[in-house]
Amino acid sequence: MTINKSKPTLFTGLLMLALACVSLVNLCSWIINWCLGANFVKQTTLIAGLLTIGLLTVIWQLWRTSRYTRQLLSYAHISLPSHLESLIAEFGLDASRIAFIQSPQPMAFCFGFLRPHICLSTSLVDLLSTPQLRAALLHEDYHRRRFDPLRILLVEVIGAALFFLPVVQEWRTLYKIKLELNADRYAVEKAGKAALAGALHRLLSYSAASMSFSSMVTAGISANSARIAALLGQRSAQQQISAKSIVRSAATLWALCLLLML
Repeated sequence: MTINKSKPTLFTGLLMLALACVSLVNLCSWIINWCLGANFVKQTTLIAGLLTIGLLTVIWQLWRTSRYTRQLLSYAHISLPSHLESLIAEFGLDASRIAFIQSPQPMAFCFGFLRPHICLSTSLVDLLSTPQLRAALLHEDYHRRRFDPLRILLVEVIGAALFFLPVVQEWRTLYKIKLELNADRYAVEKAGKAALAGALHRLLSYSAASMSFSSMVTAGISANSARIAALLGQRSAQQQISAKSIVRSAATLWALCLLLML
């Protein structure tokens, strides 16, 4: 006799989501009552702990960025190729905001929080055609103009402070993917889909692409999958928070609340 193992139905998923929502509402009510209560020691300890984690994350990220930036700029003393100068002039960019470095790795990324810069490597310029280089530069210029490195820093701080919530970690990943997709859409509008797709394909096909910190690849496998799907006119399933993550986060919060009630 064969036993049919039915897959989770839509009804089951909706039921799980409804239970999670009810739990979150009750949890919010409990948190409000807890905040209005008189147990200031636990409140202060919890808040101070989360703020400390967030502050340490900011300090760590700032130190790493400052150290890395100094290393990059120490190699950025190479004259720009003529076609790259033409592209920079075409976009009306300040050449001082472009760090052009000698490197065997194809790199194109935005760095800096309050004064973001764009870093390009000699290997990248040699690897990409002019239209592809235009698309890559437009992609990074979008990040620069919207201060995306600063946005990512804030997201990392929130993710570090709420490390125990799966839904926050999933949101952090999805937010980074969204930034990449937004920059891709801008580049496609200005340079065309073929140019961006060609640049992404060449970078991902490069033998050392997996080791590069180019923004074309540093978003990770999930971001690359979503970007490729978007260029193909498809929607990636990784662009929304899962019900499983919501349920797990609700359970984690309830467990935390029970511990605080002890």
